[in-house]
This record gives sequence, structure tokens and C-alpha cells, in this order.
Amino acid sequence: MRFLVLCLLGLGLLRSAEAGAAVPVPVGFPQTSAVVYDVWREGAQIGTYKVDFLRDGDRLTVHTRMSVDVSMLFIPLYHFDHEAVEDWIDGKLIHYASKTDDNGTNRNVLLTRDGDTLRGRYNTEPVTLPADIIPCSFWNPATVDQTQLLDPTAGQAMAVTVFDRGLERVKDGSQMVLAHHYSITGDLPREVWYGADGIVVQAFYKAQDESLLTFTLHSVVPASPGISLTASR
Repeated sequence: MRFLVLCLLGLGLLRSAEAGAAVPVPVGFPQTSAVVYDVWREGAQIGTYKVDFLRDGDRLTVHTRMSVDVSMLFIPLYHFDHEAVEDWIDGKLIHYASKTDDNGTNRNVLLTRDGDTLRGRYNTEPVTLPADIIPCSFWNPATVDQTQLLDPTAGQAMAVTVFDRGLERVKDGSQMVLAHHYSITGDLPREVWYGADGIVVQAFYKAQDESLLTFTLHSVVPASPGISLTASR
């Protein structure tokens, strides 16, 4: 069983950008913080997802971690553990590293900016991508205008089309809030709702087994001090 938890990794802050923009990260955006989500499947919580933002001058580091475990009658059926680090300087992605345990299959991505390309590897395979591709971590303001996104676990470009569905009322904890709904179609289909403050309130998509995976906002907390990633950087 594989739940395709490939790209709701990096749920965070999102604001609109002009189509075709050069993927800038606005000065001071986002504020240093951590956002935590609960991951649900068929009414049962199966994991957590967390994204940290750390800024040091013109350098922004985004750290995502996701852990999912599915069991039945205490028998483990599936596990997924993912960790990634994005390094941005002056609004440009200069480095990306991730390591993933996908139910026993190890996936490692390492990319470094080289002029107008990102070069590196997926496990032992060489990878070359356009430098302005955005990792599939939706905090970046230009995400809604993209036609391709970087698969964070395999280092591949994934074709997408994004539709603006407008404002809807959704549940945020014990209250209903007004949120902006976007549909992402193509290689990474999913539904995402952003609150008035730009934080993702909820998101969901179907897994390969047709079960519904739901991400709900748990808390916004101060960022964890320091960032480390076992994958080569």
C-alpha cells in the first residue's frame, strides 16, 4: 500500500503572485514559525506533519517532516517517514535535500543550484531541473501560478494545473472560518484551503487505495531551534 504522501509536504503559507514570476520569496516572508498538522485516514489519525521556517538575514531555511503509520488490529501495514530541507537565498532556491522511508523503500534527493539549473541526484540517478522549479511545499507565494512542481521524494518535475475555487467556509478546530479553496490537478491532484492569514487550514486527496487522506491544522508554534538533516547537504 502506498499512500502517495509525495506532495502535501510543506503545507505552509501561500499568497498570490503574478503568473510567470521568477519565484521570489518576499522580504520577511514567512515569519519565523512552525505549523503542525494532524494527518487522518478514514476517521483515524495516522500521523503528523510539521513545517518550520527559519530566517537569517536574506537566507530562509524551510524544514519539513512527516510521519505516517497505518495499522490494523495492532498489526503494522504501512509507514512513511519524510524529512526535507530547502535553502533559499535572496528569494532563490540554492539547495534542496530530502530523505524518505516509503514503507521500507529509501528515497534520497540532493539538488544544488548551478546557474539556471538545479543539479544533483535521486538515489544514484543524476537529476537536472530548471532552477526556478518550486519544491512541492506550498508555502511559496508563486505556487498557485506553476505548471510543474518538484516531487520532494523523487526529484522529478510533476505537471500540474491549479484552479481558484474561491472562498468557502471550513472547520478550523471548533470554529468555522472563511478560507480560499484551490484545486490542484494533473500529476498531483489534491484540494487545499488557505485561511485569511495565509496558513493552510485543511487539505485532502485520495490515496492509491481510494481512501481519503485529510490534513487538519493542529497548531502554529514558535520554530524549533536549529535544523539538521541526515541526508547529505
